[in-house]
Amino acid sequence: MLARIIVLLLLVQLTTAQEKERTGSIQGQLIDGTTNQPLVGANIIIVERPGTGATVDGSGMFMIVNVPVGEYSLRATLIGYQQSVLTNVVVSTGRSTKVKMRMNEEAVEVGEVEVKADYFASEGSIAPVSTIGLNGAEVKRSPGSAMDMQRIVQNLPSVANSNDQSNELIVRGGSPDENLTVMDHIEIPTTNHYPNQFNSGGPINMVNVDLIEDIRFSTGGFPANYGDKLSSVMDISLREGDKERTFAGSGLAHFAGAGGVFEGGFAGGKGTWILSARQSFLETLDQIVGITALGITAIPKYYDLQSKVTYEISPTQKLIVNGIYGDDKILIEGEPEETNEQKRNVHDSTGVENVDVVTRQFAAGATLRSLYGSDGYSLFSLFLIGNNYDVEVTEDFTDRRYDAAGKVVSFQKLLSNAVFINRSQERQVGAKFDLLYHLHTDHELMTGGQLQTTATFKNDIYFNSDTLRFDLNGDGMFEIPQSTFVNGRVNRSLGFGEEFKAGAYISDRMTVTERLSATVGVRYDYFTYSKKGTVSPRLNISYELVPLVTRINAAYGEYYQTLSLPFYGDNAGTDKNRFLENAHARHVVVGIEHLMGDGLKGTLEVYAKSYDRIPVTEEFIRSADPTFRSDLRRSVGERTSQGIELFIQQKQVENFYGTLSLSYSRTVTKDPRLDLPGFAPVNQGEYPSDYDFPFLMTLVGGQVVHDVRSWLDAAPAYLKYPSMLLPLSDDMEFSVRFRYSSGKPYTRREFTPNIQRREGGITWSKGTWMESQQVNGERYPDYHRLDLQWLSRWHNEGYNIVMVVALQNVYNRANVAGYQYLSDGTRNTIYQFSFFPVIGTSVEF
Repeated sequence: MLARIIVLLLLVQLTTAQEKERTGSIQGQLIDGTTNQPLVGANIIIVERPGTGATVDGSGMFMIVNVPVGEYSLRATLIGYQQSVLTNVVVSTGRSTKVKMRMNEEAVEVGEVEVKADYFASEGSIAPVSTIGLNGAEVKRSPGSAMDMQRIVQNLPSVANSNDQSNELIVRGGSPDENLTVMDHIEIPTTNHYPNQFNSGGPINMVNVDLIEDIRFSTGGFPANYGDKLSSVMDISLREGDKERTFAGSGLAHFAGAGGVFEGGFAGGKGTWILSARQSFLETLDQIVGITALGITAIPKYYDLQSKVTYEISPTQKLIVNGIYGDDKILIEGEPEETNEQKRNVHDSTGVENVDVVTRQFAAGATLRSLYGSDGYSLFSLFLIGNNYDVEVTEDFTDRRYDAAGKVVSFQKLLSNAVFINRSQERQVGAKFDLLYHLHTDHELMTGGQLQTTATFKNDIYFNSDTLRFDLNGDGMFEIPQSTFVNGRVNRSLGFGEEFKAGAYISDRMTVTERLSATVGVRYDYFTYSKKGTVSPRLNISYELVPLVTRINAAYGEYYQTLSLPFYGDNAGTDKNRFLENAHARHVVVGIEHLMGDGLKGTLEVYAKSYDRIPVTEEFIRSADPTFRSDLRRSVGERTSQGIELFIQQKQVENFYGTLSLSYSRTVTKDPRLDLPGFAPVNQGEYPSDYDFPFLMTLVGGQVVHDVRSWLDAAPAYLKYPSMLLPLSDDMEFSVRFRYSSGKPYTRREFTPNIQRREGGITWSKGTWMESQQVNGERYPDYHRLDLQWLSRWHNEGYNIVMVVALQNVYNRANVAGYQYLSDGTRNTIYQFSFFPVIGTSVEF
């Protein structure tokens, strides 16, 4: 394999040697940041080549041709608008680079203040507070992200994750299912492979970053047009295909998958299409070298398809059709073989767990975008979303014999039982409408609504019997000789149109004075199944302390979220959990932002979130009694989170870019447990939340380096030819990421022989691991990790090669993910990703 890589590098270097100047083009669109109207007549220039540019035509489009390959910034100017700069525009040989730029009107008289270009307008914004925008190039280049958009936003302040194995987002003390994802106006429950019904995260994202135009991410205080989520909004815009070419594409292979992206135009340039198809990178390696050579026992097999088709019906109307599909499979087989010095010459028996997971998820929709000139625009979407979760957990009861060194030398499976089976299917169809309209110079109205109905909901769950016996007074006699929580099956289903979710909102963004603006809104949401309706007022205020330089922002809002459908079920298939309240959170945010230089912005914010109506199981409420069992839930949970955040962002202006995020927070849960007569007191008053990560720090930096290959080609032979073994080109980037996080809280477990479990229906265990009554009284060790990345581009006649070399967890920090508790009383430590080198490449044609 190494020899093949060396040969490939030599061929790349030789084919690019003494090449003539390569050129490409930049095709873009310039729109008003509020109304989306084309900004006709604006001037676009390349900052690094002041004599090269274009003028925006009547449809808002511009084209700059014969641009030498490289990386550039574009500057847009138009009377009455603040200058806007878009960085990280990569031009490749024979290709048309697609960009979208936005400009904001100059709302205030700036007087003697020096007017600086706006480097942060092109990605757009969700709200004045707690929002960041990333363009497509910034998304693709982020070190340590494994080409995963959710891992990229983990670089932001107060955005945590529980471990490396998941890209879940824990935003300002919120759970991972509280985050809204919107892609081209369509709300998607999850964009991840291997998701579940209670968590929007997963090990890898389905969205191919090569299709992302820009991302806007809000960590709180978002306005009334976003609903039914408590913590954050990720609003993704996908780029269109290359309408100047009938067919173009690229092949790729990196950590996120192996496959290709294909695109083109049709109908004389009125239509565009783009398609991405990928499969698991590890599965691809398995097909090439085999699973034995990879040294792992379970290969994740996943596939994803993603597409976007657009058609211009008229100069003011465009039809947009989107789709995304993921198919995931993995079989994790437990290993009865082990080496344990504490079990020398022992003969024992244990349960070995196997997990078989098959999931499928998709979303498809069509959106009609209508522009009303300077008055505003509307979006109307029809969509279908769905998923299938098939999970089967089996336990093999296994007899084992150890030798004198503590190694298993023989084992025999005695019995195999199904422990848990979940067959779930969800389908929802819906419609969504948004209208932005300028009623007056000082008033910008936004209104809309959404209606969703269940097309299919089936949740078939089987759980095996759990047989325990208890020695409550510790005298060696089991007072409850056998307490069997019988196996059962829960089968819930809803047909088409049986239940609905509906929401509507209205908001007014008003200019109060030249420096003061405010957005006031309210939304109403209703869910027919639980028969719960909620009213959510929202308020955003922004004051220009120093016009176009320093701004004070504040936000207040009430947020409600309906629960995942399985929360409303129970083990007997009754309606006792049907009328749970919608979970509720209140946001208060105050902050200041300051432009410190070209493309350099600093933001300082403080926030407070308070939760209530969170569902809690009655079994936990009455957990002072270890024999109590119930599947009833109550809307009594409460949680608070307060924090302070610093975020500094440097856009790429002089070949350097970077971000620094710092946050300190405290997230606690009010203890809902009851002190029961005859049992030890358990109520703590409050305890650290599962989502409490007090200190977070992430530093990202990158440097663009030009003309290294040309310099080496002109160097003496002893430098030139050895350097061909390295992926060096004339267009390279070196980047680094360091992340530090407080350890995740967890509840200590104690092994007790006084409660025993029937294993395999054959024998009693030696005891049971019981959680301490002090909830989250311990923390895993603090997390920290260093990632390095090296990106190199070669521009050739008719094609381009991009190679990425990523070194994750460079100093091999042993970050703890959790502990595995075995029925024999031993505990194993589970670690997160160790040092992991990744080489990825793509070929554009």
